[in-house]
Amino acid sequence: MLWAIIFAPLCGAILNGLILRTASPRTSHLVGVGAMAVSFTCTIILFSKFMASGGQAQVYEGMRWMEAGDFSAPLNFILDRLSAMMLLIITGIGLLIHIYAGGYMHEEKATWRFFAYTNLFAFMMLLLVLGDNMLVMFIGWEGVGLCSYLLIGYWYESDANAAAGMKAFIVNRIGDIGFLIAIFLTWIYFGTVSFTELKVIVMGSSGLTTLQLNIVGYLTLALFLGVCGKSAQLPLYVWLPDAMAGPTPVSALIHAATMVTAGIYLMTRVNFLFYLAPFTQSVVAIVGALTALFAATIAITQTDIKKVLAYSTVSQLGFMVLACGVGSHEAGVFHLLTHACFKALLFLGAGSVIVAMHHKQNMLEMGGLKKYMPITHAVMLVGVLAIIGFPGFSGFFSKDEILWRAFNYPNIGKALWAIGAISAVCTSFYMVRLLCLTFYGANRSDHHTQEHLHETPWHMWAPLIVLAILSAGMGYIGIPPVFGVENYFAHYLHEVIAMPPQAAEHWAFLKEPHSHALEFAVMGVSVLGMILGSGFAISLYKNGVSPRAVSLQQRFPRLHALVTDKYRVDEFYDSVFVQPLKDLSAFLFRVFDVVIVDGIVNGTAQLCVMIGGLASFKMTGNVHRHAMIFMVGLICLLLTLF
Repeated sequence: MLWAIIFAPLCGAILNGLILRTASPRTSHLVGVGAMAVSFTCTIILFSKFMASGGQAQVYEGMRWMEAGDFSAPLNFILDRLSAMMLLIITGIGLLIHIYAGGYMHEEKATWRFFAYTNLFAFMMLLLVLGDNMLVMFIGWEGVGLCSYLLIGYWYESDANAAAGMKAFIVNRIGDIGFLIAIFLTWIYFGTVSFTELKVIVMGSSGLTTLQLNIVGYLTLALFLGVCGKSAQLPLYVWLPDAMAGPTPVSALIHAATMVTAGIYLMTRVNFLFYLAPFTQSVVAIVGALTALFAATIAITQTDIKKVLAYSTVSQLGFMVLACGVGSHEAGVFHLLTHACFKALLFLGAGSVIVAMHHKQNMLEMGGLKKYMPITHAVMLVGVLAIIGFPGFSGFFSKDEILWRAFNYPNIGKALWAIGAISAVCTSFYMVRLLCLTFYGANRSDHHTQEHLHETPWHMWAPLIVLAILSAGMGYIGIPPVFGVENYFAHYLHEVIAMPPQAAEHWAFLKEPHSHALEFAVMGVSVLGMILGSGFAISLYKNGVSPRAVSLQQRFPRLHALVTDKYRVDEFYDSVFVQPLKDLSAFLFRVFDVVIVDGIVNGTAQLCVMIGGLASFKMTGNVHRHAMIFMVGLICLLLTLF
């Protein structure tokens, strides 16, 4: 069953990519959807059997893979409660997105290529979450990076799209250096790269040596560098907004629901190591909080509907990283789950709007779409309510749990909570702004576009309804105990979260009793912030861009321009890193390559030609001259002998 889950998408990729390249778009779509349907069906069956048997972690031996001396990395797979949940997300949401993509991509000629890439991505993502050792995970880790590059640059005829794909690929490689260093350190100092064996070593009664404890700090920092690349955290977040150059289903599949959450999955998979590194945890928490706020402020001024959702994704990933940093991996994974539902919904809803608007993405040219697209409006409303944390919707439970955990973190906890709370207010503002500019007020599109506005086909809005139901109700599996019920999701992940004995004292505050009144007060502040942020957005954008909004822009023109230009981080990176590297490359080409390398090669050839010319100077074919040279040479030889 596990092999079927993994290799069904790979078979779909092979069929579409190598065999059915001349088939119709409908055939390519059916193959892509069929592969995901097989994988999802097998996942449901496997998950049911897994939970019925008690949900204990199991390692499935695959094959002998990489062996060198004492080093061994077999192709083994781990099925536990964390990887099982990720299987449901990858195959379930992946199936819905594949169904939706058939309508979104129906005008494309090379749909075989699109579905080959998306199926290959699903295979790599499954390999990533099921690998029982770091090297198997790294194969999937690199594989999803490759598929991301291919899908972002799917419309490669545009230089901008190709550049966006290369940017994503290169920035992720920077983070991957950290992951590789972590793999090397793990093998050198722990003698294994297996997650299962590593957990046994760390959780053992004898504990770790002083050297190993010191190495854990460097190891986790290296891992976090990889997380920053894959999960788009400061300072390596810059690739994700540009990744919106790809088709919208790609944005939903890779850059909202699955690939970008790989970093959160990695930190949770080795949570026992991060608990042993308090300094790293503080770094993780600070970076997560700052990323959440930084990206949220940028989203406030964006006018491209996909760019707003892109920066929103970066911000929400910051919340997940913040949760892991303050020691609450359950809250981080819970938000990963709810975010996968409502962000996939929002991206696919935005895709429906883009199709209806003839692929226009500027929200300033939209408005009034509620009467033309009632179903899309309804599901987008659910998605917005979920992400802003409206009481009763999924984001309310997962995001507020993160803020509460941050509030209780020692020393810097209150500052982290304040940053997170401000980020949540910004989220309410920019998401309600998106909703107002897109669906309410008068339509601002041209006459031709207005004449053709209509709801998208059923196979595009049907997956949206399923995602809307999940976005509304998924939060109820993680209701916090303050409401008088057991947190089922925290109980579900209990066996995955492992606190090492040597770290128990430092993290004792996680189990300390707290005031329910204080928790309700913190929750009330979050709800109040959500109301204020949403109300302010409605007052400014309920009928388009109001004069008051224009007045605010004119009052702070430099600030507005700075935020609209994304704080000019890309320009800074270009001037400090990219352009100097280009200049250095050009210099090395002109000096080292042309002068030294080519000089040595060409000089050697010229020397041989010169020696040959000198040696053949007297070789004219004249017999008398040859005889004379022969005699001179013979005399010289005799003189040297005597």
